[in-house]
Amino acid sequence: MLKRRILRVFLISLIVLLFIATGMTMFVIENVQKNFEAEQENYGRMVEQISNLYSQRMNSVAESYSIWSEFYSYVINPNKEFEQKYLDIDYFTKYGIDFVAVYNLDNFVYADSSDERILKYLKGLDVKNLKNEFHEYDLPKSFNFPIEYFVYSICKSSDVRRENPVGFFVVGNTYDLSDFFELRKLANSDVKFSETLPNRDSKMLNFAKTLKNSSGVTVGYLNFTATFSSYKYLIENIIVTVILFGAVFVIFITYVASYLSANLINPFSKIVYSIENGTVDNIEQYTQRPDEIGELSRTVKVYLNQREEINVYLKELESKNSSLRRLNEEVRMLLEKDQLTGLLTRFVFNSQIERLYVSSLADSMPLSVIMLDIDDFKKINDTHGHLKGDDVLRRVGSVILKNTRMSDFPIRIGGEEVLILLSQTELDGAFAIAERIRRKVKEEFHSDVVNVTISLGVTQLNGNDTIESLLKRVDDAVYTSKKNGKNQTTII
Repeated sequence: MLKRRILRVFLISLIVLLFIATGMTMFVIENVQKNFEAEQENYGRMVEQISNLYSQRMNSVAESYSIWSEFYSYVINPNKEFEQKYLDIDYFTKYGIDFVAVYNLDNFVYADSSDERILKYLKGLDVKNLKNEFHEYDLPKSFNFPIEYFVYSICKSSDVRRENPVGFFVVGNTYDLSDFFELRKLANSDVKFSETLPNRDSKMLNFAKTLKNSSGVTVGYLNFTATFSSYKYLIENIIVTVILFGAVFVIFITYVASYLSANLINPFSKIVYSIENGTVDNIEQYTQRPDEIGELSRTVKVYLNQREEINVYLKELESKNSSLRRLNEEVRMLLEKDQLTGLLTRFVFNSQIERLYVSSLADSMPLSVIMLDIDDFKKINDTHGHLKGDDVLRRVGSVILKNTRMSDFPIRIGGEEVLILLSQTELDGAFAIAERIRRKVKEEFHSDVVNVTISLGVTQLNGNDTIESLLKRVDDAVYTSKKNGKNQTTII
């Protein structure tokens, strides 16, 4: 009886132990799976960021070269001297660039590469398919690995909006084993290229970067894989758990509690903490271990160090971008504001006249124009000198700015001629502004050694007008004011 009871207790205990072992096993599997999913997500972001930064060097070179004024002049008048000095491929290789090419708006101009197949490929590119800020991958028939290139339209340095390109600049990289080796070091992963999407290994960290051509068709994939060692550790832990539970229940509970805490829970907790907070101090003690935790700790340490380097690089890049934006803003201000008179420049006129013209006709809103010219300005320069002439221009500009509205566009279009665009303003209102400016200018120079007056013309856009006819009409009005004795305003 006692033997049976012992056997029954043993069997019950064994069943309970098996259930506990199974439960613990499932719990460990679930937690490792969650850690794997989180690590898989972090791994994908890290690899994508690294691969994008790997290509960023080419993008930066293409962007800066394409707005270089001397390069702009070269596209218009190609010459061997410029090609040998600035477009030799040996110069670009330090940026990871294997080939460069130049096209005007219609045809191929120049290309350089150490690979004859690439030169043939570049000469065959259709210029009509090129466009500004273009990035693509391709897999030509004669290549085992893909090529990557960036395209930027070639403009003057002052053409910040790239509105008047004369051609296109192409830089790119032919992927080979050296590129894969470099990416392997940067991402601490195995890197391969395949034309089809590979099957994912559930026991490895996987990331497949899709490579597409200009038509949006996928030409292949860069496949990154890295070891996630917790699966191997999980299997070993399950075996130990089952054996110890079958031998001694209490000892096993005590051992497992201390073992898991010291060798799995604490290391994983510190590894997760290090990943979340970006510090390697907590896992430094585990990097010397010869087991999977040590391997994972070393991998995380490399990842965190690389992430810190990437963050520093991104901060430097953002700082440079901020400086470039400030410089662009300063250039824009210099282009928009006349330094002598404070008035707007012809640059603003060119950018605003068509917008106001189209908006006025489309919305049936009035648009009036005032043109003014300083009377006998050449005589002032000849008699009193150019310094006095500049003083007259500066003071007349000040009067105009004080007597126009924030919505108006007072533009110095040349010499002593000023054009004022008045949106949502009828002809009578424009005439009133013109007369006020004329009187204020006369008052400004009332006690001056020079008696300065201005002649003005006023007109309003009608439905049959073109921009040219509108400007001619207001110019005719100024001419009429001059002809009829000056210092007056004429409406046409």
